[in-house]
Amino acid sequence: MSVLVKICGLTREQDVDAALAAGADMVGFVLVATSPRGISVERALELAERVPESSRTVAVFETAPVTVPGTVSERGFDLVQSYDAVGPGRDDRILGVRGEPPAELPEGVAVLLDLAFGSRPDADALRAHWRRAAAVRSPVMLAGNLTPDNVADAVRAARPWAVDTARGVEAAPGVKDHDLIAR
Repeated sequence: MSVLVKICGLTREQDVDAALAAGADMVGFVLVATSPRGISVERALELAERVPESSRTVAVFETAPVTVPGTVSERGFDLVQSYDAVGPGRDDRILGVRGEPPAELPEGVAVLLDLAFGSRPDADALRAHWRRAAAVRSPVMLAGNLTPDNVADAVRAARPWAVDTARGVEAAPGVKDHDLIAR
């Protein structure tokens, strides 16, 4: 089973380069000012210029912007991830969900299943999270406390189409550990 990898919360050129060198399929830029990984749209666009067409860029919002002119790709990002509702037929959107996934999802909507922001679950809580992900019928990007030490177990349990990590490969908030990314 081939699982895509997203390294998220990138804030520095060298971290983008490390993620790409390690084979990341997607790189994420958090456009939330209150996040320790948050950067401006302008900074994210600068970093996105480093990304070849073989990888995808993801703009991460708390609430997706509705007033941005043009498509996501015209703005310099391939995908938008947000934690609010998305309509059907939006192949450029990923719906972020913290905790329980919605019972009904529009067909074809990809879901990033996450844990509560800043949570530090024990092993039992992580396994329960992975079981929830396995039960979702839409394509699932699994997130939430994924590290090099547990991601293989998470993939076996949840069978996601992609995994996403930010904090799990950091030396400090917004600063990636290149050895952890490579692992």
